[in-house]
Amino acid sequence: MEYCRLFNVCFVCAFLVSSALGKRFVGGDYTFELPDKEKTCFSEIFTDTSKILFEFKVIRGGNNDVDVKVISPAGKIVYKQEKISGDIVTMEPTLGEWKYCFNNEFSSISHKTIFFSIRPFSVDSLSKEAGGKQVSTVRVAAEMSMDEIHVMMSHVKEFQTRYRLRESIGRHIAEQLNGRVMWWSIAQAVIVMLTGFGQVMVFKTFFTERRKSSKLEDAEKRT
Repeated sequence: MEYCRLFNVCFVCAFLVSSALGKRFVGGDYTFELPDKEKTCFSEIFTDTSKILFEFKVIRGGNNDVDVKVISPAGKIVYKQEKISGDIVTMEPTLGEWKYCFNNEFSSISHKTIFFSIRPFSVDSLSKEAGGKQVSTVRVAAEMSMDEIHVMMSHVKEFQTRYRLRESIGRHIAEQLNGRVMWWSIAQAVIVMLTGFGQVMVFKTFFTERRKSSKLEDAEKRT
């Protein structure tokens, strides 16, 4: 029991240290609003050439499409797509500042909500993420256990991110459907009321006595 408590405390401390001192971990998860007729760019400075994953998804807005462009520190366009809803790209960045640009200038009325993520292709050990150097190739059981837990927690975080993304997209679709159903119901109610009023007016004319004018009666009597 005491060993389990000590192990949990060590894991929490290692996680906090890696979060505070981590230098190898790049990027993160971002969600932002992109107005119509505008474009925006995000920059990321890489100090390591480890392989990364660049993922983006248009959550809502218009046809759920956007122009995306990735520019290397040398100014070269390494990735470019137009009017795309989402993608996952594997990259091997060079050292320097990379730019990730999203363009919505082709849309004149709808703004977009965009999610994008920059994360390592493979999960490093806690010691590497904390910026430490591996002195020996032999690791103790506690280090191996913490690294395994770290990998599993990274997978859990990625799963939660994808779950929140799907939940946000599903909620947006449900809100759109609810709005359309509401307006269609209002239109049907108006049509039913107008139809009922028109039927009442038509039936009313069937039971209304029509009186002839005096001039028409005099003309009939003369004939």
